[in-house]
Amino acid sequence: MKGNNRVLLIDDDRDDQQFLQEALNELFPNMECISLSNGSMALDFIKRNPPPPRYIFLDLNMPFLNGFEFLKEFKKDSENSETTVYIYSTSSNAKDREKAKSLGADDYITKFSDFHSLKNKLKTVISS
Repeated sequence: MKGNNRVLLIDDDRDDQQFLQEALNELFPNMECISLSNGSMALDFIKRNPPPPRYIFLDLNMPFLNGFEFLKEFKKDSENSETTVYIYSTSSNAKDREKAKSLGADDYITKFSDFHSLKNKLKTVISS
């Protein structure tokens, strides 16, 4: 996975995609950010465009294949073991956090409404 600078943003909300992408682009201009609207599209993209991304930011509530379902399928493939998966959701429910962790998520980030706070959080979770 060395040299892989791809980040996959999986969220059905275009505003949330753009907000996160702008923060990532400001902090890590050499990263390639790809946005997709649901887990089904993301699994297909990953299969057709190896290697898997270095980082995934994953919303939970999406149509077709939600975040939990995506995570369960994604983690079945050992080739994806080096990808760091962050749940990026509006839910702050402890049960969602526990379920995400049990399915293999590396961290859980509750969505920010403040751009500065989002950038500060991203600085702490992304090692570039």
